Amino acid sequence: MNDELQRTLSEIIESGSQSNPAVNALISDYAKFHAVLAIAGGCLVLIFAWLSIIFWTKFKRSPKLSKLKWGFERKTYFVFGFLSSSVALFMILIVAANLSNTLNPLHGFSSIDFSYKTSNGGAYKDELRHAFNEWIQSGNDNIPSIIQERFNKRIEFHTTKAIVSGILLILFAGLSVYIWNALVRRAKSNASNWRLKEKACFIFGNATVVLTLLMMVIVMANTQAAFAPKTLSMINLFNS
Repeated sequence: MNDELQRTLSEIIESGSQSNPAVNALISDYAKFHAVLAIAGGCLVLIFAWLSIIFWTKFKRSPKLSKLKWGFERKTYFVFGFLSSSVALFMILIVAANLSNTLNPLHGFSSIDFSYKTSNGGAYKDELRHAFNEWIQSGNDNIPSIIQERFNKRIEFHTTKAIVSGILLILFAGLSVYIWNALVRRAKSNASNWRLKEKACFIFGNATVVLTLLMMVIVMANTQAAFAPKTLSMINLFNS
């Protein structure tokens, strides 16, 4: 195991990252890495809190078939209200955790494991690790070209993924709204047993909700990596 870099970083962090511009750049990127997720998560908290209010309000206003039986409309608003509230609460936890690392990045940064097996990852990764090690040891402001190229490729890759998944997020969310509104209107007009068409729409409606949440996670992860490529590159380089 190569522990030289780990020891060097620990010594620099203890003495103050300002003494090494290279480490200072990594710590700043680490703080940005978590700040992006905290900001994105905060926006999602507001969005899902707003959706919760809408769905719970519609739930209260929706008619009951009886004291012990709910219609499709009421069930739909209850499920979406519960889902929106749950996601909002979960995102609050995400924001709190990432805000902590944003305000105090040294604690989280110092826990990253920089030890590795020399043969792990092939010759190219060994070259990257060697260049990374030399950069930290030198404390130079200038990032070695091989590492900078890695950062640039990661920015390009994750920016593209964030844009594509963002477009898919909008499409799936819009399709989900359309399908569920159609199903609620169908239930209001005719509460009889559904035909194959309505059953298919119900299945597709559930699928669009799952895909919307999945795209939301992918957008957040890739936006985070695009804005803070150093941290993710560093973690992948030494932990893969």
